[in-house]
Amino acid sequence: MRNGQQYIESLRDGRCVYVHGERVADVTRHPAFRGIARTIASLYDTAIDPANDMVHTNPETGTTGNKAFMIPRSPEDLKQRRQAILTWARLTNGLVGRGPDHVASSIAGMAAAADLFARARPEFGENVKRWYR
Repeated sequence: MRNGQQYIESLRDGRCVYVHGERVADVTRHPAFRGIARTIASLYDTAIDPANDMVHTNPETGTTGNKAFMIPRSPEDLKQRRQAILTWARLTNGLVGRGPDHVASSIAGMAAAADLFARARPEFGENVKRWYR
């Protein structure tokens, strides 16, 4: 799992962003993005802190990850996943509607229903499972 600093560094990849017709050299330092970049970084730091109980081990791969990516296989899994997402929502007062948990939920949901993707073509189901892993 990534930490906040790794997230910040990932944003320094030469991406092409313009604000009011001017190219932004570093989105992590620009006033339009600096605050939200720090907020998202703090979410990653919260997730890796063992005190927050947001890490789970994937039973299929044995790898660890954020519980927001967990595919619930029991009511207890669903409860733990919900608590992890609530932890992040409380940190932002619910004002980051498309945070990392949004993407995690989308990917986990698709992987949980890979058979639906495979109905169109078998490789589609495999692709979504591979993307999730």
